Amino acid sequence: MFSNYLAAPFVLLSLLFLYMAWEVDSDYSYWIAPFVLASAIIYIFSPQINWWWYNRRPPKLGPALQALLARFCTFYNRLSATEKKRFEGRIALFKMGTDWEAMAFEEEQVPEDVKMALAAQAVMLTFKKPTFLFEKFEKVIVYPKPFPTPEHPFDHASELYEPDGCLLFSAEQVMLAFTQPSQWYNVALHEYARAYMLTYPLEPYPALDNEEVWGKLEQVSSMPRGHIESVVGVADIEALPVAIHHYFTFPDGFRQYFPEETEVFGAIFGH
Repeated sequence: MFSNYLAAPFVLLSLLFLYMAWEVDSDYSYWIAPFVLASAIIYIFSPQINWWWYNRRPPKLGPALQALLARFCTFYNRLSATEKKRFEGRIALFKMGTDWEAMAFEEEQVPEDVKMALAAQAVMLTFKKPTFLFEKFEKVIVYPKPFPTPEHPFDHASELYEPDGCLLFSAEQVMLAFTQPSQWYNVALHEYARAYMLTYPLEPYPALDNEEVWGKLEQVSSMPRGHIESVVGVADIEALPVAIHHYFTFPDGFRQYFPEETEVFGAIFGH
């Protein structure tokens, strides 16, 4: 991290003056305090310092993650070369800015490909906005497979728990949808669409509250409502996040069946 490099000279000088005070002259001890103080300040503000630095010089995704994006992310492949670099940089920053928690993983860490697959959905939604993090939902808990929670005490693949600002996902369903987008409903895009709606509640979202909508959504995607609810693992889900999912995943079909909503989403998401 950049803050570690920034703090290193102050730490070394603190140690140097400590040695000089011990071995040469005790008067050198007066020089220890300023460098210790500087090191402490850098440590305290290291998250802000690192974010400031990497926001201007985004870290690069590794070749393996770039290859996954190029192979499976149709949104990424529609971007220009300049936009692809920006998209990659934002994914890397989103991974850094998210508080990840792995549950029941042997390695006790969320795998990097799962982080990337999740981050790509969030960044896609906010790609045209200057602020691309969901600050109210920075906590992300990932399980290997579907899981129960107090809110939904049965196995399900994703959840947005607004009181704690937390998103929960099953890595299995996340990766199935990322690698087979036409066959599996993407729970990551679904929950981040809900997070977007809560973060930007004043956007002019279209009204999608009649039963005919679900038939049209199935025409767009060949995904019946039953499939979507079985993948998420929760019944009676809203149509709007599903429509947002289809807008990004099946753009041509969505435009055919929802021309007016396509224009509205284009204005909201900027593409």
